[in-house]
Amino acid sequence: MFRRLFLIILLTLLIVIAGLAFLTLDQSPIVTRESSRQVDNADTVKDLLKQLKNSVEDRHAQQKVLISESQFESLMGFAQRALPGFQGAVEIDPGKTVIQASMALPAPADSLFINLTAQVFPADGVDIDYVRIGSLIIPGDTALNIAVWLVDKFTKSDVASTAANQITRVTMTDAELTLDMRPLDELLAQIDVARENISDGEDPLGELTTSYLAFLDDSPLGNSPTPQTIAKYLNLVLSRAAALSDESTAVIHNQAALLSLAIYLGDHRISQLVGASHPTPGDVTEPRAPAVLAQRNDLAKHFTISAAIQILSQQNMTLAIGEFKELMDRAMGGSGYSFVDLAADMSGMAFARVASDPNSARQVQAMAEARLRERDILPYIGGLPEGLSKAEFRRRYTEVDSPAYRKQVADIQQRIDNLALYQLNTGSGN
Repeated sequence: MFRRLFLIILLTLLIVIAGLAFLTLDQSPIVTRESSRQVDNADTVKDLLKQLKNSVEDRHAQQKVLISESQFESLMGFAQRALPGFQGAVEIDPGKTVIQASMALPAPADSLFINLTAQVFPADGVDIDYVRIGSLIIPGDTALNIAVWLVDKFTKSDVASTAANQITRVTMTDAELTLDMRPLDELLAQIDVARENISDGEDPLGELTTSYLAFLDDSPLGNSPTPQTIAKYLNLVLSRAAALSDESTAVIHNQAALLSLAIYLGDHRISQLVGASHPTPGDVTEPRAPAVLAQRNDLAKHFTISAAIQILSQQNMTLAIGEFKELMDRAMGGSGYSFVDLAADMSGMAFARVASDPNSARQVQAMAEARLRERDILPYIGGLPEGLSKAEFRRRYTEVDSPAYRKQVADIQQRIDNLALYQLNTGSGN
């Protein structure tokens, strides 16, 4: 009797799953946008980031954030370049905003797609008309309530409930959306609660990174009154990694060493992503003089931050972030698109890959003990264009992914591949 009941339940579940798959999966994407065209207006995102930064800094005041269609499209283009298989689009009209996204399933089901459409109306609060997943249509209120319940349940917090009530009014004009919001203080506090609740309390990488950060803070190199090359910092932390690790722990020590450099020399806020602590609570840990790469502090930052992002994410994400940042810099007042910066980004990614590969982690440590030089970690950057305005970038390359642009990036990649350090894991399959 029990066996028969079990088979009936199992069969019912299989029918439900098959039915949901039939309703939610499509054989073609509903969005077919070229990311290279979407990110062409990445320079407009600078204004949005400025607004968000001001909102966080002024967290106790009412907020108003304006988001244009071109900014939405640029962010969708960035997501497409960072997440293979994803495509998204946003259309803003005075009477409604339509958000669409398509995601290809991984192989062997990569001929199937999850298509999502959401329609939002201008209103007090958030008025979602409906959410469509494939052929399945869910009323907006129901979809929002389900999402809020799931996130709150998973995080054991009120972060989703707080976020859902954050927006007090949504208004739309032609190609621009305005959000009136409550002060962000409560939401930011709930985000901290959620982050703490979903942590399992054990974070070996974060704890190890904290240890390396304290080591850097006490080092003569970090306390030098003159700028020091990033190569010296790599030699310092990776030699320590060699002394403290063995074959089984070399990767995590190398990663912690590189993450500590990204926090110390690049951006102290990376510590929040890693779960690392600064040696002195409340104080930002940084060197007495900025680090340099090719006698430039900006390249040292590009290298270390890209190495950290590579460790914390996928390769596509790291390169997409580097590209998007350069595209934003084409705006008036920005430094312009720089293939030199991109070379530092790509070199940092390559360094993180060989240092994180079990087949080459110990070899990287050995090379650091024998003293790496700048020419070992960064290829020749002569002749690489930089400081390109939006107009000049378009004149030379038309857009990202054009043959001319791909040729330039391929040239940088070849220069990197020619360095002995980055040939260590060529045959490892990574």
